[in-house]
Amino acid sequence: MKKTCFILILVITGFLFSNEAFTKRLIDTPTAYALTRAEIEIGGRLYASNGMMGEVNIGVFKNFFFGVSYGTSNIIGDDTPAWNGQPGMRLQFLAFEEDFYYPNLAIGFDSQGAGQWRGDRFAIKSKGFYLVMSKNYYVSEGQFGTLGFHWGINYCVTEEDPYSGDDNMNMFIGLDKSIVPTLNLLCEYDFAWNDNSKEGTNKGNGYLNIGLRWSFENVLHLEFDMKDVLKNTSATLGREVRVIYTTAF
Repeated sequence: MKKTCFILILVITGFLFSNEAFTKRLIDTPTAYALTRAEIEIGGRLYASNGMMGEVNIGVFKNFFFGVSYGTSNIIGDDTPAWNGQPGMRLQFLAFEEDFYYPNLAIGFDSQGAGQWRGDRFAIKSKGFYLVMSKNYYVSEGQFGTLGFHWGINYCVTEEDPYSGDDNMNMFIGLDKSIVPTLNLLCEYDFAWNDNSKEGTNKGNGYLNIGLRWSFENVLHLEFDMKDVLKNTSATLGREVRVIYTTAF
């Protein structure tokens, strides 16, 4: 019942706010939009425990792009940096393009998890293999901006835990809504069905993340994110800062 209420809040909140380039990733979850050929997306984020991660995505063909990412915790301060145990890799292919009636449909693989690296896994599992659908709408013929819905399923193969029930299929949903032409609201919810017994720290609430993204000429994007709003695995609200730069060659 609680999960259903939070999902409804996600949707209703999007309608209460009032143009953005189609985002390739919400906060942690992918969307079904692709980079164009020869387009490059360079990103970086700062997260808890003085963590920092960099990411580069490159459009190879019209509907296919790949990316790499890597990060570390304790990058600032006098503690020894704790590098992630493995770099992240992302591949995505846009199988069907959206039209008036049908959404975009993409398949992909993403081994980059979220948060700190803890022994043999990220704090929040990577998506692994995934299928995602995205549909964008112009609210009141564009007078109130754009509204995008995203839904997907995934199966993680790179961070299997030795706990019963942690190898399930998973589902995620999200939305992005323009408030003004340069400011967008991002919301996503990961059900975390494949991570429900992680040493007893997972409360079963799933992961709700909310963010604001400022875009400048659709080239530079600055983002502030509030992570794990439901406090599924942490006692406090997580806060992250993200920068994205897009160009072409």
